[in-house]
Amino acid sequence: MSTADDPRRSTRERVLDAAEACLRRDGIRKTSALQVAAEAGVSRAWLYRLFPDKATLLSAALIRRDEAFWVDAQHQVDDADGFAAKIAAAVSLSRAAPLGPLATELRDNEPEAFAEVIGTYVEDIIPGMSWFWQHQLEQAVASGELRPDLDLEAAAEWVMRLVVSFVSVPSVSVDIDDRDSLEKAFTTFLMPALVLSV
Repeated sequence: MSTADDPRRSTRERVLDAAEACLRRDGIRKTSALQVAAEAGVSRAWLYRLFPDKATLLSAALIRRDEAFWVDAQHQVDDADGFAAKIAAAVSLSRAAPLGPLATELRDNEPEAFAEVIGTYVEDIIPGMSWFWQHQLEQAVASGELRPDLDLEAAAEWVMRLVVSFVSVPSVSVDIDDRDSLEKAFTTFLMPALVLSV
């Protein structure tokens, strides 16, 4: 059944389903707005009413996939002992999951094409994913691990940016594929800002 065959899906969801299917099958460069529109069963004009350009469309599809990934990963992060360990677990999950978030797959397979859409993706994913870290921060404040006057919204955005950076950018001083190395770095450099009042 193609994405156009399910009447229960909203038009926007059908378009994002189609964009994800095209990205998985054909990659970034070979995916076109016309192809996505045909897969979703909508006109190209209608698609452009929802998403003004290809980069915004692909960014929205990547963000939705990452959000679904984090919903599934929530319990694994919850099980980590301490806030630094939770961030390390999140980075490790993003980098080491068998399929990984779609964005990570595309980055590895088509680094130049991915770089062309990454600006829109990162710009949009930060506010879209802050809910995940706001929840983790609330729990850490409630348990007394983090300071009670912490600005949760700002801290969630900051942590999300940190995770995106460690998932996407190579490091000289931290083994980003080793959870213990990540946890040590976060304990040393991040936790003082979240624990000590300024």
